Amino acid sequence: MVIHWSLPAGTSPTAALVVTVPHTFESPRSYHPSDSVLGRAVRAWVGDRLRGEALFIVVLTGLSLALLMIHYLGWAFLKPTLLANPSWQVLFWGGQVGSVLALIGVGLVGFRPAVRVECQSDAVTLTQGDRSCTISNTSVEDVALIPARQYHRHYRRYAATRVFASRLPDEVIRLHTPEGPVIVALSDPDAQAALLDRLEALHAPSPEPVAKAQP
Repeated sequence: MVIHWSLPAGTSPTAALVVTVPHTFESPRSYHPSDSVLGRAVRAWVGDRLRGEALFIVVLTGLSLALLMIHYLGWAFLKPTLLANPSWQVLFWGGQVGSVLALIGVGLVGFRPAVRVECQSDAVTLTQGDRSCTISNTSVEDVALIPARQYHRHYRRYAATRVFASRLPDEVIRLHTPEGPVIVALSDPDAQAALLDRLEALHAPSPEPVAKAQP
């Protein structure tokens, strides 16, 4: 007697085996002012992603206005002295330019860390900078590709939403878990499509082979 193992009808062998081989997807870092030194400091002080982003804009605007007023008042009060001592003007204008460059470097130069997604046979691990989370196949309630506009208007507003994205494409991957939504985005469309297939296969129930006995 020979026993043949086969998959249930309608089950693709590729879909059944797509998550059995570990695979890693990566998206490079991208420029973003909110991840500057000032942005990270404000976010760490507030301890909340959404409030940190809003407060960063307020703090950066306030520092820019304060620096502008300091420049204006400095010239108004020191103008007679600077005109009487032309050699001092180099130091004065050098300080003006230096303070602007310092504000730009501290408040506007920032990069979102690269995103790394490691797919295993029964879980997926998401890493970005010092943040990391592992999602098992049993905790994935739903997987879908949604427009980035829907993410901005809906999911981004929830404090429970965990976001792993460096540069947002036109569409992002949304996972529903018991702990809240998870947003994953890769800059390469082909890599994101392959990741979506992996996540859908991870979410799908594992097919059980059917034994067929033949004389």
